[in-house]
Amino acid sequence: MDGNILKRTKMSRYISITILVTILLSGIQCTKKDNSSLPVTGQLYLHLHTNIDTTEVESYNTIINSNNGRKVSLSLAQMYISAIELIKLDGSVLAVTDKVLLKTLETESYLLGNVPVGNYKSIRFEVGLNATENNISPALNDSVFYRPEMWFGTSAQPSGYIFVNIEGKIDTTANGNSTVAQMAPFSYKIGTIANSKQVILPDNNFTVLPNLAEYVHVTVNYMKLFEGVDITKSYNLSVQNQVDNTGATAKQIMNNIPNMFRYE
Repeated sequence: MDGNILKRTKMSRYISITILVTILLSGIQCTKKDNSSLPVTGQLYLHLHTNIDTTEVESYNTIINSNNGRKVSLSLAQMYISAIELIKLDGSVLAVTDKVLLKTLETESYLLGNVPVGNYKSIRFEVGLNATENNISPALNDSVFYRPEMWFGTSAQPSGYIFVNIEGKIDTTANGNSTVAQMAPFSYKIGTIANSKQVILPDNNFTVLPNLAEYVHVTVNYMKLFEGVDITKSYNLSVQNQVDNTGATAKQIMNNIPNMFRYE
C-alpha cells in the first residue's frame, strides 16, 4: 500500500513538472511571437542644403553669383516644413505624424523619426503650417515655434506665423552688373494659411534599412523665389505683413516655392 502511494506521489510530481515546463515553453514562444510582430524600423533624416542656384550658402552675408551672374547675399533664410509624407515604391503613402521642421541655414540634418524599413521612391511636404499649428501659442522653451523672427507681430498670436522668411541683398539692375555697393536690400515674409504650399518631389528611390540611418538630400534654392518677380522695381522687394501677403508679389513668390526643392 505504501509503495502504491509513493508511486502516485512520484507520478503527480512528474505531471506537475511536465505541466510547468509546458507553461514556461508556451510563454517563451508567445514572447518570441510578440517580438517578431513588431515593425522593424530605421532612422530617416531629411538633409536640406541652402543654395543660391548651384552654389551652397555656407554663411550669412556671403555674396554669391547666381547662374546668370547676379550678385545675391542672404542675411536670413528660414522656413517651416510640415505634413511630411513618404511615398513607398508601391505608391502607398506613409505620413510622418507630429513633425514640424524649422529649416535654418545653420542646421541641415533633421530627424523625421523611426520609419518602417523598405523601399521608398519619394517624399512630399508642405512649406507652411496647418490651421492648428498656425494657432499655437508657444512656450519659451519651444525651439520650433518660439521664434520671434517667424511671427508677424510681437507674439505668435493672433497674427500667426511666417512660413518663409528670407532677407538679404540683390543686384536689381536689368543686366545684373551692379557693384556690391549698389546691391539693394530685400525682405520677404510669406505666411497666412492661404499661402501654405505643397512640395511634391519627383521619384528618387531610397531605402531604409534595419537600425541604420538613411539621409534624403535635398537642395533648397532660394534664387527660385525671384522668378517672375521684377526686382528692378523697389516695391517688389518687400513683403512684410498679412496685407502684403494678399498682393501680386507675395502670390508670385508663393507659387515659386515648389520649384525651390530638388534632390541633390
